[in-house]
Amino acid sequence: MEQKEVQIMVLVATMIIIILAATVIIFFSYFQKKKIAYILKQREIQQRFEEEINKSKLEIQEQSLRNISWEIHDNVGQLLSVAKMQLNMIQYTLPQEQQAAVAETGEIIGKSLQELRDLAKSLNPEKIKNIGLIESIKNEFSRYKRLNFLKTKLTIKGDEFSLNNEKEIILFRIIQEFCNNTLKYAKAENLDLVLNFETNNLIIEIQDDGVGFDTADISKQNGIGLLNMKSRAELIGAKLKLTSKTNEGTNLYLSCPK
Repeated sequence: MEQKEVQIMVLVATMIIIILAATVIIFFSYFQKKKIAYILKQREIQQRFEEEINKSKLEIQEQSLRNISWEIHDNVGQLLSVAKMQLNMIQYTLPQEQQAAVAETGEIIGKSLQELRDLAKSLNPEKIKNIGLIESIKNEFSRYKRLNFLKTKLTIKGDEFSLNNEKEIILFRIIQEFCNNTLKYAKAENLDLVLNFETNNLIIEIQDDGVGFDTADISKQNGIGLLNMKSRAELIGAKLKLTSKTNEGTNLYLSCPK
């Protein structure tokens, strides 16, 4: 066999090998892409499923809060109103020296009734929809002030804008969760909240001066609260970061797209 023929055979064999290798690579790449696409699709389905589960949980929570709000307003509130009216009627049938004590008791019932009504408003998502995020925060802070729970400060920066109802309710619930944890565990005296309205984002920063905690060793109570806040934030595409140090208070940073 001549050298030229050998060279041709080697060239043909090389080309066949290259074609086979290219075919294998193409098929491998194709199936690899299919596999990756399938994995991504499954992850997307799982993510949507988890989002729907979280959304359903939050809807159940909101409905429960709405029901509690109605119970407080309609049942407990009505009972206290009746009790106050009966005291007013009894007051003037008593001797003069006892009327002052009855009047004082009536005032206490009246204040309790007002506090319950304000609490009912803060629990009812329909009320938050109607008055908006800022007014809901102001009402909550006013309640803390009246009850002497905390000294609060609200600072608003930038040009205010409204978010959709779902976002405002969820943001308010996150703020409520942080404040409730501060009241229960922080032993704080002051709580500062800043609403910074940027062009495309609402930045919320909350800080208390309480005892703080080690974020590497979160207690069950704080862990549940943080999980609730994170779950809510994820539903509206918000970024949440909680930082705390022992004896240095706790800070919450929240960025929500417009």
